Amino acid sequence: MDATTGRIVDVNLNRLTEGLRVVEDIVRLGFEQKQLLSGIRRLRTRVGKEILDLRKQVILSRDSKTDLGRGDRFDRMKRRNLDDVLLANFKRAEESARVLEEVLKIEESKLSGRFKRIRFRLYDLEKQAVKALN
Repeated sequence: MDATTGRIVDVNLNRLTEGLRVVEDIVRLGFEQKQLLSGIRRLRTRVGKEILDLRKQVILSRDSKTDLGRGDRFDRMKRRNLDDVLLANFKRAEESARVLEEVLKIEESKLSGRFKRIRFRLYDLEKQAVKALN
């Protein structure tokens, strides 16, 4: 995997796992939805297992000091409440899964399919969370 692809994969692995952690914490502490929490935890654990070897491979491509997305100007979006934070982090995780699905088609087609399944599982969990919000 070339350095650029490695950086793209690394950034999106981080986004995916960070987004899932935020979602899990909000659901765990703000909802009384044991089934939803279990689904999110299972997915987060599954993602962790799926990416273990890949993370070791791409972390050496990381160049956070020169990353153009590092600056504050990329993080100015305000959130009104925890519902906004929850939904934004579902989207963050879904979008990252999509990027991983597409980029990994280049060299890791088997992993690409796994991230597609992860993305669709996220869609299902997001729907359950929206129902729980109402």
